[in-house]
Amino acid sequence: MKTGFVFQFWPYAATALFGAGMLVRWVTSRKASATFNARDLVRSTRSLLLGLFLLLLGHVAGLFFPRQILLWNGSPFRLYALEALGFAIGLWAVAGWAVVMWRHVASSDGSIGVQIGRVLFLSLLFTTLLSGSLTAVLLRWGSEWGAATLAPYTLSLLRGRPAVALAIGMPFLVRLHVFSAFATLALFPATDAASALVAALSRGGRWISTPAYRLFDLGRKPVRIAARRLNPAIWIWPELE
Repeated sequence: MKTGFVFQFWPYAATALFGAGMLVRWVTSRKASATFNARDLVRSTRSLLLGLFLLLLGHVAGLFFPRQILLWNGSPFRLYALEALGFAIGLWAVAGWAVVMWRHVASSDGSIGVQIGRVLFLSLLFTTLLSGSLTAVLLRWGSEWGAATLAPYTLSLLRGRPAVALAIGMPFLVRLHVFSAFATLALFPATDAASALVAALSRGGRWISTPAYRLFDLGRKPVRIAARRLNPAIWIWPELE
């Protein structure tokens, strides 16, 4: 399969698989067990989740605000600090992944399908983290050259016109990092973390909708009272009151 074809269609296919998988998870989830699993999962993967969250923030900043990143890198000290911070967070995430993987190997639970999905997801996640860390070491100043390659490629995906030439011109480690990141996204619905995310979104939706429903109900109450008073049936048949 040609590299250009992969980087032209794979991001959209992976996103579609993620969306379809999360929809299936939402339809088939059980609230009680999902809540329990979510709490247990967050406690056991806290370090990994924190590292991934910080890495996601850094990638979003670099991909969508490249001009601001380049301005920040105008000072060598700030450039070194940003690169060192990104590499340290990457190592933190790799260490968190190692802890989660060790716990999975030491005490695996669930059906064979669940265990296979978990192993595949963790393997792809490790590939993403390792390729990113090696890129930071072997292809230094990624925050600089990423503004000229990764950021325009990501924006071209959002516009629906993938800049395949930019993807092909990237080094192998960067291409591996991008491909494995989308593969990890596609496989995410097959993991326990998907159930935890569905449970969290459900609780958040209930937390937001409950006050709105109460306000709506309070707004309807005067209308119901007024309609009852103006109901002509009460005048015709007073015994109904």
